[in-house]
Order: sequence, then C-alpha cells, then structure tokens
Amino acid sequence: MTTSIWTEEEIAVKFAGCRNLREIIEQLEAEFSNRGEVICEIHVNGVPLDDGDEAKFADSKREEIRKLAVRSNKPAALIADAIQSACVFVPELEKSCLSTAELFRGSDLILAQKRFHETLEGCQWLVDTLMHVRGAASNIGQPIAHAERWYEAEKILMKAIAELSDAYANRDYVLVADLLEYEVTGAMSIWRDAIEEEHKRRIPHAP
Repeated sequence: MTTSIWTEEEIAVKFAGCRNLREIIEQLEAEFSNRGEVICEIHVNGVPLDDGDEAKFADSKREEIRKLAVRSNKPAALIADAIQSACVFVPELEKSCLSTAELFRGSDLILAQKRFHETLEGCQWLVDTLMHVRGAASNIGQPIAHAERWYEAEKILMKAIAELSDAYANRDYVLVADLLEYEVTGAMSIWRDAIEEEHKRRIPHAP
C-alpha cells in the first residue's frame, strides 16, 4: 500500500485545473489507473471519505481542501490481501456456525437469533468478496487457478444458505442448528481448501 500526500500549496499547483473535489478525484483516478494502481482510501483534511462522503462533498471547492492523502495499491496485491483475509475469516466463520448451532439447541433464543443474523451476514460477505476476487483476478489476467472449485464451493454454500433461511423463516430451529453444524460448515470446508490453495499459489512462501 502506497500513501501519497499533498499540502494546501501542492494541491493548488497539482490540481490547478480542478474546481472541486469531484474533479480532483477524477484526475487522481485517471493518474493512478495509468500507473496500474487503484485508489483504496481518500482522506480530505484528515478525514477519511467513504463512497457516500465522496458524493456528499463532491462540490467542495478546491480552495477548501488544505490536505489531501490517498492510499493506493496494485490490483494484484489487493487480490492477494483479500484472499489472505478470507483464509483467516473462514475458520472463524466455521466456529461461529458451530457456536450458533449450540445456542439454538439451548434456551437463549434471543441470543441465538442475534448470532444467526451475524453468521448469515458473514456468509454473504464471504461469497460477495470471493466473487469480486475471482472477477478482479480475471480482469488483470491472473485468473484463479482452479476456478471450478470456487464455483462448486459457491454453489454449495448458496444452497446451504437458502435451506438455512427457509428453516429459520419456518422457525424450525432444530433444523437450523443441524444445517449450521453440518451443511454450512461443510460448505465452508470446501471454501477453506480452495482459498488456501490459491493463497499458497499467489504467495509461494505462505505457511
């Protein structure tokens, strides 16, 4: 990850042709794209901007920006980081499935429901992230080595999530617990092996 910083005086020179924050961001995106990098974070006057903030403050005048900082990285590095994060996240999600299953078999239904929603959000985050990783890897000419395993893992997990959601909607908490313990964790196991294989391929010295 690379950090680039501009002071108020430097902003006035570098972005002299820009009238507002929107135009500054457009110029930055073009410049970083030309050198093969993507912008990961933008800080204006020390405050990090999310997507909503970019739209909200898009018309802020250039003269109002006293300090600008941008963090950028190569797409390949971002993909490797995302895969590594998934390697760490999947075992934790498996543990969450097992502990949530035990809660549904216990007496604290409110806590079980809370953990259920958290676990389901975790599963959705994993699927969304890995779909994005697969697409991004193909876009930069570094496709996933065994994409068929990723498709298989995705299909199995989505099927398990659909069954889980139906069981929860029907308040069949016994089935919810069984699906969490066996079907969802089974799908996670397939994902874990596939992700770890890709992680080791992209980072040969990874343990």
